[in-house]
Amino acid sequence: MDNGRTKRILFALMVVAAMACIVFGIYRVWGSFTEFDETILREKDSQYYSLIQSDDINIENSMDSFMREAETVFTRPRLEMLRREWVESEYDSTDNLQAYFEMNALVNNPVYKDLLLIYKDKVKVAASRNTDYKYLTAPNEEGISICADDENTYYISYEYKVSKNIKYAALMDIEQLYINALGMNSTEGLMLLDNTSTMVLYNVDGKVMMVPASAETDENTAALIKCLVDNQNSQTVGGHSLELVRDGGEPYTARMIVLPTSNTVNRYFAIGVMADYEQAIMPSRRAAGRIVIFGGIAVVGIILLIFMILLLRRENTANARELELLKKKNTAMEELNQNMLALSHHQRLETIGTMTASIAHDFNNLLTPIMGYSMMSMEMLPPEMEDVQENLMEVYNASVKAKDMVTRLAELTKKGKEENFTDLDPAEIISNSLKVTVPAKPKNVDVKVRFRSNNRKMRGDATQISQLVMNIVLNAYDAMREKGGTIYISTGIEDNRIAMRFRDTGDGMDAETVARIFDPFYTTKESGKGTGLGLAIVAQIAETHGGKVYVDSTPGEGTEFKITFPMLEKENKFDRSKTIQISLDDIREAQEH
Repeated sequence: MDNGRTKRILFALMVVAAMACIVFGIYRVWGSFTEFDETILREKDSQYYSLIQSDDINIENSMDSFMREAETVFTRPRLEMLRREWVESEYDSTDNLQAYFEMNALVNNPVYKDLLLIYKDKVKVAASRNTDYKYLTAPNEEGISICADDENTYYISYEYKVSKNIKYAALMDIEQLYINALGMNSTEGLMLLDNTSTMVLYNVDGKVMMVPASAETDENTAALIKCLVDNQNSQTVGGHSLELVRDGGEPYTARMIVLPTSNTVNRYFAIGVMADYEQAIMPSRRAAGRIVIFGGIAVVGIILLIFMILLLRRENTANARELELLKKKNTAMEELNQNMLALSHHQRLETIGTMTASIAHDFNNLLTPIMGYSMMSMEMLPPEMEDVQENLMEVYNASVKAKDMVTRLAELTKKGKEENFTDLDPAEIISNSLKVTVPAKPKNVDVKVRFRSNNRKMRGDATQISQLVMNIVLNAYDAMREKGGTIYISTGIEDNRIAMRFRDTGDGMDAETVARIFDPFYTTKESGKGTGLGLAIVAQIAETHGGKVYVDSTPGEGTEFKITFPMLEKENKFDRSKTIQISLDDIREAQEH
């Protein structure tokens, strides 16, 4: 009797313990997948930040190009002479100024709308002969503001002050600026807000809209504008989840990612982009549901096994077999978690590769005729048309930079092909690559090379390995361009692998920068001086060749890159250890070739 009661009590305790474990396990699983959702959300935010930064650079380039052309028009001696004549006529006759404004060189710029002469805050002369403009915002430090005509059509105004009471203004067509900088197929849900939080610019069904931030709009648009204005006013970079309603009345959660003007390159427009949160998170939720279900089944199975072991008191050999089965199941769960993390990382890299590969070919097809027709147009122009020659040269130079960026984007997605791999001497690869970089080497930078790979070779694509070496060396040149210094380059054998080391005496990097230097489009260089793809390509090439990249950097002391590659098993019979100092003779020889 006592034995049966003891068994019942033991059975009840086991049931209570099992239920407690199930509840606790479900709670912890749910918490883990909530963290997983947040991780995916941060990754999506990071992707949209990269897109926003790309759009920001395009806006800056379009506005900066227009302002440079406008300054060229405003500083012409002819305009200065006409303005003085107008002042001497006691601000009476404007015919000559009107004729000059109507024939100004800005008319060929796609974003140009009008050219104004403003006297005591009143428009006196306009190329369009429409002087009924009103300014809605005060100009910022660069003279950028927003104005509207008598039909409430909005423009971006670039002001150029001539004297206390007189200034010129060049108006940009907002729709054309949007199309020129971002294109009609721009990022879905993209919004621009001026630095005074007065006007909002966005694309609706292929039409560019600009409305006051305080204007009445639909609930979804109003919520997005409010989020954008709040971040701009507080100058806060961040992503926010918003509850919106679809066209059919179905509620859903959206994500608004905002970059205020303090963090943009153009410094005038804050940029926000809206993403469908549920579309981004739904795959992970489905995976979470499946894992919870199958994990629950596995847990139930484990509980049943434990229950049978405790209840039936099997022999020691049976208990050992059951425990071994449990260990295998736990190992399988751990492998499943590791596979999930690896799959997430692979999908992120595949997204970047797919995006860059899909646009590189189309961009090259567009840039090639732009460059060709620019050069042919310059050759057809008479020598006296210097202004048009300069404008066409700007177009050609911008196209060359864009083509270079597209080429780097394409290189980022390329994989080395086994049929292109040959036996390579690392010392020879480095020596040839340094000769190519000699013209870019600053005079105040020395290069010292020491080869200790003892004639051992590696398998690889010579072109890609040379590109890896040149990218690292050119980065080191840039780091020491102002203060000068020395870059030490060496090869050696470490752990049966060939090691290449590149150490410079530049300014170095902090830990936060080192953690991001291999991310595509991340750069610490000034706008226009780097694309952020060089080290991303280095990492891609190293991975393709089975290599590993190590970085050691200390602020103020310099940076060292170490790349190791698998070494061929061929035995070495010669020692080629030597030290090379690049001299003026090397530079002259490279320039002659």
